[in-house]
Amino acid sequence: MICSVPGCSQPSCKRSFCNAHYIRLRRYGDPLAGAPRLTVEQRFWAKVDKSGDCWMWTAKATSHGAGWFKPGGRGINPLYAYRFSYELLVGPVPDGMELDHQCHNRLCVRPDHLRPVSHKQNLENRSGPARHSRSGVRGVRRVPSGRWSAAVKHHGEALYLGTFDTMEEAEDVVIAKRNELFTHNDLDRGQQ
Repeated sequence: MICSVPGCSQPSCKRSFCNAHYIRLRRYGDPLAGAPRLTVEQRFWAKVDKSGDCWMWTAKATSHGAGWFKPGGRGINPLYAYRFSYELLVGPVPDGMELDHQCHNRLCVRPDHLRPVSHKQNLENRSGPARHSRSGVRGVRRVPSGRWSAAVKHHGEALYLGTFDTMEEAEDVVIAKRNELFTHNDLDRGQQ
């Protein structure tokens, strides 16, 4: 026996409907009904939690913690969720620029927490030391003598600033040098 829906040649399985039409009947009350189509924007905003200061992406994230959104069907590459949000509400990101999270939260998609910057400026606005840092202070490490070494990386080159008796002295020197060389180091400048 075949499905009772005109034009359907699938075998019937329940109540004279094929499996697909039976599921539609149960789900929507009509065997010919389909799920309501959402716009790309509706699909995107359904995955955003705006309850806090940061608008948090709640769906899939990349291996390095940024939100991931696929705006279209097959053949359309996924985008970073924060980039999609920025381009939707502000406009295109200028050529050669990246988006910097001023809030340091990679899952945040709030456009006023993002700013277009160069790659170097994006690297300047870090939230703290590298994951493998033993001192817990960006640009400061302990040397075998027991003193504290200070260095800043600028244009791919490490600038050695000296060794100091205390970690606090080394940190002060590192922050002063970053403030001299960098333009987008918000945490060092107390703008965060």
